[in-house]
Amino acid sequence: MKKLVLALAVMITAGLSQAAKVKPVDVNRKVVSAFYSAFNQAKNVSWRESANFLVAEFNLNNQVMYAYYKPDGSFVGIIHHLLSTDLPYNLKKSLRKNYSDYWVTDLFKLETDQGDVYYVNLENGTETVLLNTNEYNVWATYKITADSEKGTASF
Repeated sequence: MKKLVLALAVMITAGLSQAAKVKPVDVNRKVVSAFYSAFNQAKNVSWRESANFLVAEFNLNNQVMYAYYKPDGSFVGIIHHLLSTDLPYNLKKSLRKNYSDYWVTDLFKLETDQGDVYYVNLENGTETVLLNTNEYNVWATYKITADSEKGTASF
């Protein structure tokens, strides 16, 4: 499961900026059926293919979301970006206490059948820090990158 979550996070970190450049793909009926049975109110649906998944980008309740499916139609997870004000209280409090000299450059939530994981990318001018929540729903450091290496934290 952790490998799957990490694979999704890698794709989100690296792939969202490339999503607009990817050509639409033909999606098999199993995947389309699974998607619309779960997200029948989805609007502006577009599909792309990643190395291991089929990804639906869509709008639901005025929010852009990304649903990941295996080619056999099984649901992997859904990712959507958040504002820091949308975080649970304990996570907001921890960021304010431990990272007050940083600013949030990216924040998203990965929802799977096994639970939810939050990811936040923080910068302070000298380094970039990527945090994710662990099984106790507290922040854990995933990666720290010096700004001299440029870019956002990646996997």
